[in-house]
Amino acid sequence: MSTSDDPAPGADAAPANDPGPGPGTRDVGITLSGGGHRATVFGLGALLAVADAGLRERTTSIGSVSGGSIANGAVMIGPDFGTAPAAEIEAHIARTVKSIAERGILQGGAPATKWYLRALLASIALAAIALLVAVVAGILEAPVVVGVGFALFLTFGAVTLWLFSRRSAATERAIDKELLGDARTSLADQRDRDLSVHHVICTTDMQGGTTFYFSNRMVYGWEFGGTTRPASVPLSTAVQASACVPGAFRARVVGLDALSLTPGTLTPDDHPPHGDVTVDRIVIVDGGVYDNMADSWEYGFGNRAGRWRGLGDAQANGARQLVVVNASSDWNSLRPMPSGGLRFELDSLIRSKDVQYDVSTSHRRQALGRSFIDDDNDLDGVFVQIKDSPYRLVDIFTAKPGWTPGDKNRWADEARGFLDGYGLSAAEWKKIADASSAVATTLKPLGTAVCASLLEHGYMLAMANMHVIFGHGDMTRSVDRARFTRLARGETGGGGA
Repeated sequence: MSTSDDPAPGADAAPANDPGPGPGTRDVGITLSGGGHRATVFGLGALLAVADAGLRERTTSIGSVSGGSIANGAVMIGPDFGTAPAAEIEAHIARTVKSIAERGILQGGAPATKWYLRALLASIALAAIALLVAVVAGILEAPVVVGVGFALFLTFGAVTLWLFSRRSAATERAIDKELLGDARTSLADQRDRDLSVHHVICTTDMQGGTTFYFSNRMVYGWEFGGTTRPASVPLSTAVQASACVPGAFRARVVGLDALSLTPGTLTPDDHPPHGDVTVDRIVIVDGGVYDNMADSWEYGFGNRAGRWRGLGDAQANGARQLVVVNASSDWNSLRPMPSGGLRFELDSLIRSKDVQYDVSTSHRRQALGRSFIDDDNDLDGVFVQIKDSPYRLVDIFTAKPGWTPGDKNRWADEARGFLDGYGLSAAEWKKIADASSAVATTLKPLGTAVCASLLEHGYMLAMANMHVIFGHGDMTRSVDRARFTRLARGETGGGGA
């Protein structure tokens, strides 16, 4: 088996490994990593490539975390990804990309968070002014004014704390209005649609220290069990919880009754050091705290199916091929820090979080790569990593003198022709990959040009890598580069591939 992370390029290591599925078989899983709106748009580009490559009918699941869950949620509410024509999927995602380009969901033009942030800043300013008035009045020995000023400080301070505690809820409203069509749909609503693809949104359960999964067919957590009964939780809650970066946002609390799970007690066998622990809710944050590539759903599918017999009602089988779309930004160069002050303290905290995510992701990627090349493992896969040029895997698998070419070598030559015909050189693609990786992990608007470039990069990288490893997609067709700018502007039609 093979992986784009550490592939073995020789012909002996590259046998044909994609005989094709049987009729009606869904055997392709897709994972969308975290990384803010960078990951959302890059992931949508890769999903568009999956659709254009004719893999819709083979897709069994789309797992996601954080920014990738925004893309997953947006795709979930649209035409059925597993059956709809690629043109319908493209038309649907155009609205999402345009919103990210122009407004984003934080510190941009999204009304739900724009007015919330203004109110929060105003309450902070008024509390500071009231405190200053009280201090000055104290110096001037005006006790009545001191009392009034101090009372106003406590009032505005309480308002500030309340508003600050609502930051996750405000962001959730923006996600629903800007990116999910203001549908206010629930997981139960999506379950009733009977979609052919299992859309799995990953969060981190802070009580059990493992992943908790929401989907259009079930909810599941290792400590809590799972159910395919309808869950009344809004889809926007699941998406925001998946992108709920600790500190930046408040952890989400969801009662087990809203999930159609039965509140109960974790026995001493479950927690030997702690004794009985009664629980009736989950406390969840960003799925990237546990798994920032969202591979845990398919990677652990077999073990999960053995533990929860009802899983087959939500997803009949695990993936045989995995497309790992990783938009995490690696630490590829030295990043100087500010010299001191509050900015230094805040930057230290943010970078500590980034390093932890990066190290965790690197280890997961290496473990996943080893599983791909393990002949005893039924799961094969390919990485679509934002730091890579579409030529990287092509160059690795291009046949060298003295080799007897195998399928992957032939597929690499076909992918090279596809890329050469697109009109961008390897050096130009390297610059695009570097620029994509440098896009900040943010929920601010990204702008039309950046969104178009991220879409283009995710699409072309996925097309090339999926073909080199599995032979997927038609490499003889042309791609209209203007297509990605049109999508970033919210325009559809005119063809693209």
